[in-house]
Amino acid sequence: MRKKQLRAFLSACAVGLFLAGPAEMMAQTVTVRIGQGTLDQAFQQIMKTSNIQLVYNADVAARIRCRGGEFSQTDIARVLDTLLAGTQLTYEVKDGIYTIVRRTRQSSQRAEVGTVSGIVVDENREPVIGASVLVKGTTKGVITDLDGRFALRNVSGREVVLIIRYIGKKDIETRVKLNSENEFVMKEDVNVMSEVVVTGYQDISREKVTGSVSTVSAEKLEDRYMPSLMDNLEGRVAGLTTYGDKTTIRGTSSLYASTNPLLVVDGLPIEGSIDDLNPYDIESVTVLKDAAAAAIYGARASNGIIVVKTKGAKEKGKINIDFSANLTVWEKKNMDYAANFYMTPEQQAQTERDFYDWYYFGGGAADPASTIEQAISTGMGAVSPINYAYYQRYKGIITQEELDARMEQLSQNNFAKEYADHALRNQVLQQYNLAVRSNTEKSSSNLVINYKYDNSGIINAYDNQFNITYKGSYDIAPWLKVRFTANGIFNNKQANASELATNPFNVPSYTRLLNEDGSHNYYSTTALYTLNEYYEEGVSNPSFRRLGFNHLEELDYNLQKTRRQNMRYQGELLFKPIEGLTVNAQFVYESERNTLSTYYEEDSYLMRMMYNGYLQPQSDGSLTSLIPETGGMKTTTNTIGNYWTARAQVNYTRDFGKHSVNVLAGLEFRETKLSGTNGLMLGYDEQLQNDATATIDFSTLSQMTYAPYVGGGYFPVQQCFYDVYMADAMASVMEERHRYASGYANLTYTYDNKYNVFASFRKDYADVYGLNTEFRGKPLWSVGAGWSLHNEAFMKDIEWVNFLKLRGSYGVTGNIYQGATSYMTAVTSGNNSVTKLPVSVIESPGNPELKWEQTATTNVGLDFSLLDNRLRGTFDWYHKESKNVFSNHMLDPTTGYTSMFMNTASVKNDGVELSLSYEWFRPQKRRDFGWNTALTFSHNKNTITYVENPSTTANALINSQFLEGYPTSALFSYRFAGINDEGQHTWYLPDGTTTTSILNAPVEAVVYSGQTDPKVVSSMENTFSWNGLSLSVLMVYYGGHKMRALEEQETYHVPYGPVPSYFLNAWTPEHPTNTPGIGQWSSTSGIGSEALYTDAYVRPADFLKIRNIVLSYDLPEMWLEKIRLQRASVSFQLNNPKWLWVKNKVGIDPETLSLRDPSSFVFGLNINI
Repeated sequence: MRKKQLRAFLSACAVGLFLAGPAEMMAQTVTVRIGQGTLDQAFQQIMKTSNIQLVYNADVAARIRCRGGEFSQTDIARVLDTLLAGTQLTYEVKDGIYTIVRRTRQSSQRAEVGTVSGIVVDENREPVIGASVLVKGTTKGVITDLDGRFALRNVSGREVVLIIRYIGKKDIETRVKLNSENEFVMKEDVNVMSEVVVTGYQDISREKVTGSVSTVSAEKLEDRYMPSLMDNLEGRVAGLTTYGDKTTIRGTSSLYASTNPLLVVDGLPIEGSIDDLNPYDIESVTVLKDAAAAAIYGARASNGIIVVKTKGAKEKGKINIDFSANLTVWEKKNMDYAANFYMTPEQQAQTERDFYDWYYFGGGAADPASTIEQAISTGMGAVSPINYAYYQRYKGIITQEELDARMEQLSQNNFAKEYADHALRNQVLQQYNLAVRSNTEKSSSNLVINYKYDNSGIINAYDNQFNITYKGSYDIAPWLKVRFTANGIFNNKQANASELATNPFNVPSYTRLLNEDGSHNYYSTTALYTLNEYYEEGVSNPSFRRLGFNHLEELDYNLQKTRRQNMRYQGELLFKPIEGLTVNAQFVYESERNTLSTYYEEDSYLMRMMYNGYLQPQSDGSLTSLIPETGGMKTTTNTIGNYWTARAQVNYTRDFGKHSVNVLAGLEFRETKLSGTNGLMLGYDEQLQNDATATIDFSTLSQMTYAPYVGGGYFPVQQCFYDVYMADAMASVMEERHRYASGYANLTYTYDNKYNVFASFRKDYADVYGLNTEFRGKPLWSVGAGWSLHNEAFMKDIEWVNFLKLRGSYGVTGNIYQGATSYMTAVTSGNNSVTKLPVSVIESPGNPELKWEQTATTNVGLDFSLLDNRLRGTFDWYHKESKNVFSNHMLDPTTGYTSMFMNTASVKNDGVELSLSYEWFRPQKRRDFGWNTALTFSHNKNTITYVENPSTTANALINSQFLEGYPTSALFSYRFAGINDEGQHTWYLPDGTTTTSILNAPVEAVVYSGQTDPKVVSSMENTFSWNGLSLSVLMVYYGGHKMRALEEQETYHVPYGPVPSYFLNAWTPEHPTNTPGIGQWSSTSGIGSEALYTDAYVRPADFLKIRNIVLSYDLPEMWLEKIRLQRASVSFQLNNPKWLWVKNKVGIDPETLSLRDPSSFVFGLNINI
């Protein structure tokens, strides 16, 4: 396709070069059959069948015999060399006339004058058209023809050095012999703008692209190892931002619909995750950012498109084997209390001692023992060891000396350190990849096997994945080709199902994990509802299961296993009935099977608490639980996803004169279907594979709100157990099916390789929208234009400009929100406990006026390559207007609903993007020093231009999330006025006065504190190379955004668990601060969540980090030849070293809102056979 599109441009260039150059550059070929005879007869035959002029002595030529031959499109120089071989004659050429002369002593050197010819191809074995081939040190040169061939004649010397150049490819400088036929493979130069852009629907020359696209090649992706492709794209594509758990291209255009870019693999959209793609098997990634580039994808294009092309076989007639191995080792997580913004064990013990001295012995409470005695008698509420020790001292159970000794002992403990030593391990990720590729004249075959194992960094957990892909093609006939791909992903994962067990920061810091003898210590956690270990009857009554919790024990007893199988089958039939016309049919089918099983063993904390919670007194005074006496609980969720896309497309490409036209049109159909089942087994025994579920009285369990016996009637068993574990596990998984149909067309026209115009149109239909015929189909379109200034005559003399293109586009794309339909919808929320039949609840009323979300994008861009392609870059300005955005619309309550989702909101994004690359030093040989700098910069301003917000109070506005005139990620806060003389929080009212109660203040009391999405994202990567060594350093900057972190809340009692370190600066009358007091100095105003939304805790989130440092070494060819390898390299990579700079003053990592993630070290090996 590329050859046809470039025919007009390259033919014009070739004619210009031939006419402007010397006669020697005019390739003259002949097709002639010469029989055995004299030279005179041979010369006559040549002149008769061609326009070549020969001057010679006929008498001499008539006396010399020659051996003749058959020549087809053969350079005349080679024909003459063949005919004159073994004679005393040679030839000279001037002004296109060949003169046959007698060989003299001086002209005997002509025995070493001949022809160098060959073909230039790319890595995919496609001809490189228009490449310049120059004899080094001379002006003698040619360009390759439409088949990539060239011939240099009248070349002197037995060997010559050729220099081959082509934009977007690495220069070739090589020594060749005279009269030899050669093949040269040009590799892509990742530092020069890609010549061909892969959009999924077509491959198109960059000179013809009018939209905003960014392409990252395999060579660039392989510079550093990242298990996830999305992580590897960071810093390489301006405008593509992955921050937190959200990935966006050019900002957020929707309030509730998905903002994830559409993923396209080998031409077709897929439903799978980008994280499932094999990072070793990617040929290129193209990001389509504006409407001109993405509108062809229609209603799913508003968020941008990520187009992935996988690798294929390249060298014909040869089997290539690639093997790669990477080992990543992470540092252990830092569990130091101070580093995690908690008090150290010594500090917490002293803080609690100060508090309980006052509470028990300083008049802190009229009856200080009553609260803890209630907790002991009912079991409700966690009790800290220091609180219990002071209670015992208050009751005279222990002496002051025993209390002091116990305090001294507790202050020496360090729970988090013990946890790190026994539960955590260095996370290790191993990944291996084997690729076997072959390519023949008619077929290609690619088998890629990838294995990944992750130990997850904690005991009893792992994640392994096996990914296998077969990709092939076969030329059934010159006009018919078939391509096919099969990919299977098989994933087994084990993790701990208890969030309490994987978090060491939910018990007091001075707690022991293990006793002195190595046995498990038992304690309470910060779980909302728990039965504490001092519960009198729970300790003494043998009917009760053990009460305490131990992290190590729970890491063994609560295992969650995930088994996932994802299959993708993709095929394409390519039909070429006539030149320039291509008809292709494509199909992709994806099948995903997920099984999630969670097993809580009989001795797990959950099962013990569930057993105790459902204890019921019997007539004989005994206690019997509604939960089986033996066995644990197993829950399972099975989901099945089936997705397919079918496409039929016609492409027509034609070049005539200065005109080039590319037209495509097609139809596309898609269906997604998701279904599944849930299961629950109680009394389950993993060894025997049996359960006692049939004996359970679920009707009684479902109607029991509080525990009948424990907790003094306040232990909420329904909330803690039935609703969370039983009702959800027995609920059915809703089947969800969606169907889509589309028609589309695309036109690209180029005149004189200077002026490009582009237009696309697509109409989408979806089953989500359908009651109102006006909205069933959504027309989406785009137009664009480009001007290649570097091809203008007035630019030809400006040698430092290699490529300069101005482009602009406008178009409309769409987005789908699956949470709303034209029909009234109901959801199944479980089974009735009595009838066992499904229970459905109406979720939303029908909305016949539903429409697609729509985004109109204007884009103006400039692409350039200057100074012998040393300085390259792209600049873009864009404006995105999104309307018909789904948001909450208030309804008249008399309709039966207070609100519903409708197409009422609008959002806009404005921004600029810049990508720059400069080669400070360009190496020509292995021992040359190279230095390249790549820079990206993007700025985005996001604004909600309309949304309903009926808030009338400050609290309502804080909780409403979206407000007109502000970003979609806006933070709203109360204005903090400090802590007053009575130790109470105060806030500013709109009139400037202060109050201790802000919730019901007017909305004007709320201020805008910034946005959580970065406004500015920038990166800089420096790469240095010398003698096979390469060192690259990637730095990233995210800025212009805010975060809410380290919020300080009031408390009366010292909280159970680790105590935040900000209480070290707590307010007292002698030490007035803006940190709330504790104990006797705590506020009595009952401040709740409003303290969390104070502007004092909104902090700048700007940061500058080194993302990774990579050192690699390519082994020399002389070493590789001895062991029969084509290429081998080793590498070492450091990821996430300590940040260079953060703007906040409290040491918070803005990406984690806590401590920074551990650094990791990657060791890599790559071998090509």
